[in-house]
Amino acid sequence: MEKDKGYFPNLNGVRFIAALMVIISHIELNKSFFDYSNSFQTIKRLGEQGVSLFFVLSGFLITFLLLQEKKDREKINFKFFYFRRILRIWPLYFLIVVVSLFVLPHFEMFNIPNSKLEYTSNAQFVRVLVLLVFFMPNILIIIKRIPFATQTWSIGTEEQFYLIWPLLINKKEQLMQYFLGIILSYNIILLVMHNAFFDDILYIKLIRGYIAKVQLDSLTFGALGAYLLFTKNKLVDFVINNSTFYLSIFLLIISQIFSSYIVYFRSSINAVFFILIILNLVHNKNIARLLEHKFFFKMGEISYGLYMYHQIVIVFFINCFIKWNFFSNSLLYIFTFLGTVLVSHLSYKFFEKPFLLKKEKYKF
Repeated sequence: MEKDKGYFPNLNGVRFIAALMVIISHIELNKSFFDYSNSFQTIKRLGEQGVSLFFVLSGFLITFLLLQEKKDREKINFKFFYFRRILRIWPLYFLIVVVSLFVLPHFEMFNIPNSKLEYTSNAQFVRVLVLLVFFMPNILIIIKRIPFATQTWSIGTEEQFYLIWPLLINKKEQLMQYFLGIILSYNIILLVMHNAFFDDILYIKLIRGYIAKVQLDSLTFGALGAYLLFTKNKLVDFVINNSTFYLSIFLLIISQIFSSYIVYFRSSINAVFFILIILNLVHNKNIARLLEHKFFFKMGEISYGLYMYHQIVIVFFINCFIKWNFFSNSLLYIFTFLGTVLVSHLSYKFFEKPFLLKKEKYKF
């Protein structure tokens, strides 16, 4: 398995686990759309945790690489940074947007009950298109749900994060204080904005929804972990041990079970556990090979595709079962997983990889 200079052990496996959490949650969600017996209400937080894990991981990796570039080159090459992100994110993102808006609505096998893509006016269609083209699906999802493109909301969040983050890393020195300030300020804003005092403000639902979707705490906790590791902070040595690693996993499971009782700071609590797990996976020699099996590496390699294509595959197979007048929960899970892996593998090999190869000339 080919690994580049900036490779961290186990993290491809983490990408796969995060994608799998979202897929499982969405299988149950789509079963509910088709009036099949489902467990979505029981496990709906699983998908949220999967996305939060993606955010923590993104914050960690992007920040560490930016810090490394700043150290080696004394400044960050913004042009190279943005080109690398464009080549990784944009091709598949825009493919899903085009397919969701203009292709799948015309095929019966991709129908979802009560979710037909319709527009009340040409102006609404233009708004949808503008929000998707300019990477604001985390606003769009609050206004209108686009079947098969709802998952792109997290891509919008990450793109907005990438827009400002290298500027912060390049300019500031005492980053730990800034990161802690961002986390604290974000949680204060979340608390304040949910006060009933703001209920009558125009577009308050949109504002609250956008702030919640940004999950700046998850992204910044990832960045904080990267900073502590990069600067060899003593706190890293304190949390790098098997006890912290397994306790964090246990507490994550407990928080999932009792998530309905955690009203505030849910994403921040999850983010703390996630960054402790990530720091151990990349720096704890006792578990250095835990997720380094070839299977996890390959699944992590195509995890972007797994995340972006799985909704299409789920709905396709449910409609197949309807046509065959037959339903099997086990087969739905098996077909969804195998089908999504196949589509993602082909996408990675023939569509995404040609763009990824172009990233080489933009590495520092």
